[in-house]
Amino acid sequence: MFRHSTLLLLLCAIALAPIARGDEQTRQVQEELRKRHLFFRDIDGRPSLDYALAIKRYQQRQGFAQTGVADEMTLYSLGIGEPAPPAEGATDLPDVPVLKSDAALPETKPLPPPAPTKAFNAGDVAKAEIGNFIRRYFAACQSGNPQDELAFYADRVEYFDHGAVDKAYIQNELAVYNQRWPNRKYSTGDSLRVIKGGNNTIAKFRVAFTVANEPRDRKASGRTDDTIGLIKRGDSLQIVSIKEARVRRPSRHRRRPPNFPAAVGRSVHKVFHSIFR
Repeated sequence: MFRHSTLLLLLCAIALAPIARGDEQTRQVQEELRKRHLFFRDIDGRPSLDYALAIKRYQQRQGFAQTGVADEMTLYSLGIGEPAPPAEGATDLPDVPVLKSDAALPETKPLPPPAPTKAFNAGDVAKAEIGNFIRRYFAACQSGNPQDELAFYADRVEYFDHGAVDKAYIQNELAVYNQRWPNRKYSTGDSLRVIKGGNNTIAKFRVAFTVANEPRDRKASGRTDDTIGLIKRGDSLQIVSIKEARVRRPSRHRRRPPNFPAAVGRSVHKVFHSIFR
């Protein structure tokens, strides 16, 4: 009898172990969703309808299948679990939030930021001054203090695909991004183009970046084409809009067609070799 009771307790413990691990995983997911303003209930590790809906909203933002279940890709994109194996012909960038624009909020449609007026026109600013501003901005982007980067933005900014937001919103996004990728390095090179029209001043340039999270053994690098809108307030430039687009490398699986004369020579050689063997 004692042996049967012990065996039954052991089997129960084995059966309940995955549930305990699942509760801890659910708690981690709840915490990450709350950071992204998607889950507002208690962090208790218990699945619920609100929890499933929060996952679906997050999956919609990331372009994942909206299952409401924390699958492998969803967990990894939240910083939980291990990465899924790369797809055939995948690019250098993983399908997890790497760029600041990756965590965009497509379901929000706030009003656009106010258009620059003559009082804030940056049209008379020299290209060299704009280039220096951009270099200082990306140096601040490498800082661990969100306030360093925040100082370059106007009071309202058309922020990637988030729509028009204020500085408090940007500060929260930067805090989450800095937690995901605490080590960052950017380089802009000499690709700057300045476009001026009316009261608008637009700067376009290419950025090479490397981001890393050493404790989680993650690293990503690549290039983006960035576009920022500028105004001048007093003696200082400010960013009123910012967008970025990934620059993807061609697939490594493509093969160049063989050199025609060389290919013909090899074919003729094979024919003669097969005839006179």
